[in-house]
Amino acid sequence: MAEGASYMFATKKSAYHDTCIPRPVVPPPEFTPGKTLGKDFSKLDAITQSVIWKENVHAEQRCLKNWENNWGFLTEYDAKGNVKEKVELPEKSNMFSDNVPNTNSGNYGSRLDKDSGKAMQSLEFKFFSESRRKKLPEEMICY
Repeated sequence: MAEGASYMFATKKSAYHDTCIPRPVVPPPEFTPGKTLGKDFSKLDAITQSVIWKENVHAEQRCLKNWENNWGFLTEYDAKGNVKEKVELPEKSNMFSDNVPNTNSGNYGSRLDKDSGKAMQSLEFKFFSESRRKKLPEEMICY
């Protein structure tokens, strides 16, 4: 009778079954004062951080110089693979614009002559009128 029930023996489990079972949680190793766990906190002073920062800046500058040799050819062609005409840039150029305001206050001031700017100014004047000093009536003045 035992031989007839061979179909009930455990068979090979599927890969899906292995992913369903949660993995056992392994606690982190305990801290021992003599050992460091990957990071040496004594080296995190300002001088070391400054050295690391300088190394990163130099590495980025080195990569920037090497980019022209390795990938600069990509700037010579358009998306379809045709050669682009190189645009000559002026040797000296002014970074300030004559047409567009250069600062946020310039953005604000350039629109004050229009109707929307005048309406905004009048609303601001009315909104801040309560915080302004007011002239006292003559009967309130005691001198």
